[in-house]
Amino acid sequence: MLTPNQLDKLPEPMIQLMSELQNEIISDICRRITKANYLTPTAEWQLYKANQLTISAREVKRRIAAKLKVRESTLKELYTDAVKTAIREDEIIYKAAIAEGILSDNYRDKLTNYTRSKAFSNVLQRGLKNTNGLMRNLTNSAAAAANRQLSDALDLAFLKCVSGAFTPQDAIFEAVRKLGQDGLKCVSYESGRTDQLDVAVRRAVVTGIGKTCCDMQLDLAKEMDSELVEVTAHLGARPSHAEWQGQIYSLKKGHPKYPYFYDATGYGTGDGLGGWNCRHSFFPYFEGLSVAANAPTFSKEENLEEYTNTQKQRAYERSIRKSKRELAALDSARQEASPELRAKLDREFERKSVTLKKREARLEEHLKATGLLPDNSRVRVDGFGRSVSQKAVWANKKYSVMHPQKSVTIQQRPSFDKNYAADRSILNDKEFMKKFKGITPTLIGDRLVGEISKKAVLDNDGTTTETAYILSSLTGKLKINPIQLNEFGGSFKIPYGKANSFILIHNHPNSAAFSFDDFVTLNDFPEIKTMIAVGHNGTVYVMSVGKGKRLDLTNKLEYELTRNEWNRCYRDLNGDIGAVTDFCERYGWTFYVK
Repeated sequence: MLTPNQLDKLPEPMIQLMSELQNEIISDICRRITKANYLTPTAEWQLYKANQLTISAREVKRRIAAKLKVRESTLKELYTDAVKTAIREDEIIYKAAIAEGILSDNYRDKLTNYTRSKAFSNVLQRGLKNTNGLMRNLTNSAAAAANRQLSDALDLAFLKCVSGAFTPQDAIFEAVRKLGQDGLKCVSYESGRTDQLDVAVRRAVVTGIGKTCCDMQLDLAKEMDSELVEVTAHLGARPSHAEWQGQIYSLKKGHPKYPYFYDATGYGTGDGLGGWNCRHSFFPYFEGLSVAANAPTFSKEENLEEYTNTQKQRAYERSIRKSKRELAALDSARQEASPELRAKLDREFERKSVTLKKREARLEEHLKATGLLPDNSRVRVDGFGRSVSQKAVWANKKYSVMHPQKSVTIQQRPSFDKNYAADRSILNDKEFMKKFKGITPTLIGDRLVGEISKKAVLDNDGTTTETAYILSSLTGKLKINPIQLNEFGGSFKIPYGKANSFILIHNHPNSAAFSFDDFVTLNDFPEIKTMIAVGHNGTVYVMSVGKGKRLDLTNKLEYELTRNEWNRCYRDLNGDIGAVTDFCERYGWTFYVK
């Protein structure tokens, strides 16, 4: 038996190999498009194009051959490890059944010798052969797609130049931009849908290995005369699979208690258990020995919600991979471009960098809202390494500063309510008090800090006013009476004390992170050890100077520039949080959000 998570992680080595191949091919095509002379006469152009296609085809085949040996050995290793894991888990159950007398001792030798049997070898070799054949078809399709895309790109660019409506630089730019958007689409379906190489590889590996493991488990069950199996279950299964997951089935028809495995699960079909991208598996079940352990603890409605959220996550991840492929293609083209074309490619690189950051922000928001975990393997693009990534970061910042009129309009933050209402469900939850752990040296002090923070919000519930509290940094006790501030802040005096004597707490009706005035207050008063801002949505911001630098903050331009850069890329509170994080890291201050 393989768990859904094990099956999900299986394709990663193969995806990395094929992703490397795809990036190398796209980079090669981009360089050839960029270096072409589109102003040659038609007859010379046809000869040039034919020569480029021949050289490109030869180069693609060379790259495929270089990956082929590594690919086959990697795939064989994946298959062998997965099959051994699946069989080993089943062996434990069969051994327990023998020990309990449910199966006779005669089956012990069959179990011991199964992995050395011809049947085992045949199933493994058949699965490996099928997947190797599919992978070979995929790489051949990639080679054909590469030549077709190069031919189409060269023709289109040449025709644009001949028309007189486009300069060579414009034609090349559009060809590179389109190639970056399309990627290497090498798998087509009757529906008209096409898939990228990495998507097709993931499906091939998950489906191939999953089906081989299932076939082998069924073959072993036949050898052991085992009749029942229990199917795994996982939250977020596709709706059709949710109907049969987590149940017990009979491998033989006519069982009085359990449904027939093949009919119920659709085993052997593309849409059934062990089919396309299926992450379900099963294991032997013996009445009197086994305890049903996979019955879903969630409803079908909860499963559907998780499935829908996961599908949205996959869509966000695909959009991020697309942006990274576009940036990698642009970066490859600019290395061979003339100064004029390079400037144009650089501007497009900046624009696409902003798009990437927006897409990453949307994914982060979705994960935060749904509680799903990030999967970095699904947003990784080989060719978009550290160098290109750093270029994208700086290009994004440069674009945001130089093109403010094209930047994202900051909409009203989601946490802004017309009444600035406090989120009492969060404030009254016991988890809220845990956010203040470690603020003071004692648990009692932490509790006091938490209670006063809660009071600051509730006392200003539904208003735009703020209240500031100054507490002892050792005990958490109030040092002076609460200070009522005007709308969104105001000025007040700090009592005399030694360095790091106080904790300053105040509420933020708009739930934003620290303002410039907050920085000035913390910077100018060494008596304040820690500053806390509590949002009406329950977010807690904590900041301290610590061993960082004291600053000259008389000019707020530096902070405002930092804040504007971040807020152009984010539509929510993450912009302010990013700005404060950036500013604090720059000067060695401590800042965190809970």
